[in-house]
Amino acid sequence: MFEPVIAPSGTLLGLLQRGRGDGTLHALAAPRAEALAALDHCVLNDPRRDWQVENRSLYYARLYLDLHGGLEAVEEHLFGPDDHVDTEESRTGLALAVLGHLAAYGRLDALLLLRRYVTTGANWAWALDELALRDDDAALRRLADPVLARFPATPRATPPWPPPCATPTSPGRGGCGPTTRAKPSAPGCAPRASRAPSTAGSARCAPPGRVPAGASRPCSTGPSRAWRSAVRCCTRPPPAASPRSRDPTTGPSSWRPPAAAPTAPAAPPSTTSPRRATRPYST
Repeated sequence: MFEPVIAPSGTLLGLLQRGRGDGTLHALAAPRAEALAALDHCVLNDPRRDWQVENRSLYYARLYLDLHGGLEAVEEHLFGPDDHVDTEESRTGLALAVLGHLAAYGRLDALLLLRRYVTTGANWAWALDELALRDDDAALRRLADPVLARFPATPRATPPWPPPCATPTSPGRGGCGPTTRAKPSAPGCAPRASRAPSTAGSARCAPPGRVPAGASRPCSTGPSRAWRSAVRCCTRPPPAASPRSRDPTTGPSSWRPPAAAPTAPAAPPSTTSPRRATRPYST
């Protein structure tokens, strides 16, 4: 990183280079030509020690507005022959950022300089970022062709896989015939198209060790064990119905437990007190 040359702090240039708040007051009190010369020197020669950390663009943009300064020096700096020799962002970054703030404040000349620099400048990506925040959509669309022309032309890459119609198993894609798919065969046997004629006495598939290489295993005439298991599972009687669904007139939600068995009625209570005597009343 280059070391900027900083003027003494008591001078107007030194105050503007350091970004001091009283530098604006000294610039407004100084002669306009002297203040604009110091301001142009700060914008064209970045005085920051680390331009990625210190923010100085808004400070200089507001000073341009207060002094009603022109942008002729900035235009000469951006579109000079040195722009394509020294392509570092530190050379033009501060000037482009100041133009972005001026465009946000309504300076049309700053906006036109940014549009022009996108098409011809070396640091066009920075200028495009400033325009993306400040310019309208119609103007950005008009910059699409010049921006795309900045990229080098490369041959179009071909996919490593063949087109869909080139595969023999799927000729129906892309306007070809329908796709055919082979049906799966029984476990342990060859497909139907390659089955060997079976005899009446054969009961099982040929063992794998006794079949010659390249020949398919003939399938047996009887059903396989997996097929018999599937048939036995499908033909199994359904489980007994739940007590909730035995009554055809009521659904499962209306089921009630059966009523308890009836019991003998209880004897009526006796009207005679157990403490009274049962002998007849004597007169």
